[in-house]
Amino acid sequence: METLMENAAFQTFAACTAILVIKNFLSGTYTAITRVRSKKFVNPEDARVFAGGADPAERETDAVARALRIQRNDGENLPAFFAIGLVYVLVGASPFGAAVYLWTFTGARILHTLAYTAGLQPWRALCFFVSVACLLGMSVQVLMSVLG
Repeated sequence: METLMENAAFQTFAACTAILVIKNFLSGTYTAITRVRSKKFVNPEDARVFAGGADPAERETDAVARALRIQRNDGENLPAFFAIGLVYVLVGASPFGAAVYLWTFTGARILHTLAYTAGLQPWRALCFFVSVACLLGMSVQVLMSVLG
């Protein structure tokens, strides 16, 4: 019996998962850097420490709010990928099918983040819909496998 790490589909899933986790951490770092550069903090303790005791800002700057929306979007999409991607692989995804769905999703999410950061429409929406199509495709494949 082959172990998971000998399964090419699982190897693809593992690589894509690691890349997306790193991307997620980098998005959080981008938010923090953007906030520090603005020198405006909504939390009083942050304003006290990082803005020289300035009063807390009433709201996030536009740049920080955009960075937070990138993180929120990942928070809505990455857990679904981690769950359905793993189930898809475990029900017997072919190495080719896994490569197509998993790498396409990963690339689309990276490009989505870049497009969101730069404010590029319709590219951001296109990348979002490509990633959703991958999630739906894997979901249908799982359903066909377990119900068929």
